[in-house]
Amino acid sequence: MRLQSPIRALCAVWLSATALFVAPAEAQVCVSDGLDLGPCCAPTFPTLPQFPNMPGLGVRWVSFNNCAPAANVSMCARIFPPTPKQFQGALLCGQFDIPIRIRQCGLNFGLWNGTLNGDYSRNWEEVTSAGNALTVWRFVVNGDLTPTGNVPNNQNFRPACQPITQQVYFSGYIDYALDCNTNTWRVAWMLTHECDGVHHVPGSARPAPATGYHPTRSYTLIGPGAGFVVSASNPLISNGPVMQGAVRHNDWAAAPMVCTFEEPLVGGSLSPMFDTCMCTTTAAGQYNMGTLFAGAACGSQVSPSPLSNFNQKRIGTWTNPNVFPGVETLLFDFGYLDYFDGCNGALSSEWFEGVETIGGFPAVDFTGVPFGRQFEDVMSCNKSPSSPAPLIGAPHVVDYVLNFNLP
Repeated sequence: MRLQSPIRALCAVWLSATALFVAPAEAQVCVSDGLDLGPCCAPTFPTLPQFPNMPGLGVRWVSFNNCAPAANVSMCARIFPPTPKQFQGALLCGQFDIPIRIRQCGLNFGLWNGTLNGDYSRNWEEVTSAGNALTVWRFVVNGDLTPTGNVPNNQNFRPACQPITQQVYFSGYIDYALDCNTNTWRVAWMLTHECDGVHHVPGSARPAPATGYHPTRSYTLIGPGAGFVVSASNPLISNGPVMQGAVRHNDWAAAPMVCTFEEPLVGGSLSPMFDTCMCTTTAAGQYNMGTLFAGAACGSQVSPSPLSNFNQKRIGTWTNPNVFPGVETLLFDFGYLDYFDGCNGALSSEWFEGVETIGGFPAVDFTGVPFGRQFEDVMSCNKSPSSPAPLIGAPHVVDYVLNFNLP
């Protein structure tokens, strides 16, 4: 008998598991993604449900100028079902296309269109204020959105880079929450496009000219919009020891089986240093610069980079305790970190982007252990599967996934 190669056998298991992506709604199950069930560095694939179409979502468009809110407008959005990306006809592990449309509420009046790269991060369980159990799956997302002719030619609504770049790069996250008793889905999400000092710096994919694009302005979409209070000065930021979490790398050389098991964190800390405004030198500090250290069980390490600090940008807080995600503070996190890969011994300076949420409904892992209230999920921004060079300010792939919790 001819023996099956390990790669061929793994692919066979992967193909048999694709039913997890196409199961009917009534077959959805609230279970762990399984990324913590194997040895560090070994290939795997997450157990994921079929994610839904989410039409009719309320959203807020917020423009910040000089690190203060300049516009705060209600819009509506539709997030289409995430579709697994493919590689040579096979599903690409953990990678999704997520189309999104932004429109004027109550009208067939399109404003922004695009497709996001959805990179799966992790999942956990929550209990709502009414006692309902939720399972939450988090994606870190990035991609280009294109404005329609209905978007006013006004710096509060149309970034000044857009006539040159045509499309506008956004980065953020989507949390999908499923009530397994009622089979009801909810989402919380954020997309942000940063000022010249972040997304259009020299050396980025779309650097600003000497005259600048929008040096004082940044833009954020937030959903759900109802009950969200924008604040550029909220004192809540992540600070303290790393309690839980993991790192993992995407092995693009093994595509489509790029996923690897999580490498549990064994310690670390996030230490804020000082507030600043990265969009002007004179305004109050919407951003906090700090340092991040983390060590993992198989030797991977995260440490500050000489290229820049790790940054937290204040956006605001959801205030309704009865609606997902509960009372939860939202920040956009980004910056350079040095990453030592315990799986292959590589050391690199990586640009990370992602999300930070503080509070929300009480969360636990799938063994019932409570999570810390500060959630950090950031991923590296890399040029392509064949080029690991950092890529700032344009759609990218992910080499490294970092998620952790603080108290």
